[in-house]
Amino acid sequence: MTGGRRELAALSPEERQAVILEKTNASGRVLAAELAQEFGVSEDSIRRDLRDLSDAGLVQRFHGGAARLVTPVLDFQRRETLHMEEKHSIGRAAAAVIPDGATLLVDTSTTVVRFVRALPAALSVRIITAAVDVAAAALDHPNAEVIMLGGRLGRLTRSATGIAAIDAVRALRVDYCVLGTCGVAQDLTLRADDYEDALLKAAMIRAANKTLLLATADKLGQAATYEVAPVSAVSTLFTGTKDTAILDAVREAGVDVEIV
Repeated sequence: MTGGRRELAALSPEERQAVILEKTNASGRVLAAELAQEFGVSEDSIRRDLRDLSDAGLVQRFHGGAARLVTPVLDFQRRETLHMEEKHSIGRAAAAVIPDGATLLVDTSTTVVRFVRALPAALSVRIITAAVDVAAAALDHPNAEVIMLGGRLGRLTRSATGIAAIDAVRALRVDYCVLGTCGVAQDLTLRADDYEDALLKAAMIRAANKTLLLATADKLGQAATYEVAPVSAVSTLFTGTKDTAILDAVREAGVDVEIV
């Protein structure tokens, strides 16, 4: 064992956790196996460290490691009250492009809920979703068949998450995926705040012939912890932003842009 590793191995759990937190904030994410080797301790010890940091609200755990908390994550009810008029406009614009008889795989998002509520009453659609609020809104539509995907419900996303929901999506082929996002980063990747939500969104994109991305202006240029897909996976972006630089970059990636 080298001198540096001996020094790290001699740290107390509290001291080790402080170093791990610093590494996580600096690099964005850390892996338990690599940390165990670096500190000269067992992976079980590192997992306990990551659990303690997560319980303290300092990192976000995922299977095999942990990630930096980029920004505080607002709960669904709080997000409902933000940018309400823009969300209504985006929802109406996206709903207007849906043809009769389409099958939709619909993501969880306060903006996407507005989309479901804006679907014309005469439109016959099939809506497949893992999101509680989307399913509830879809049930109010007189001509929508609603299919709810199962799994463990996440409090942050108010949606089923985990392998059961992802496997169900992988078996589908639908006309449209209607997607919300926690952010479209400057490198033009779609991002999510929740690891399992990111995996589910990625599976939804792959299951659809076309993907509609509904994003308020504050989401463009916004970072979030987990990558979902490159923006080029999207067919059309509906947004209220007037930021021409990022919109030009999105268009150059082959995405149609509808500004509401």
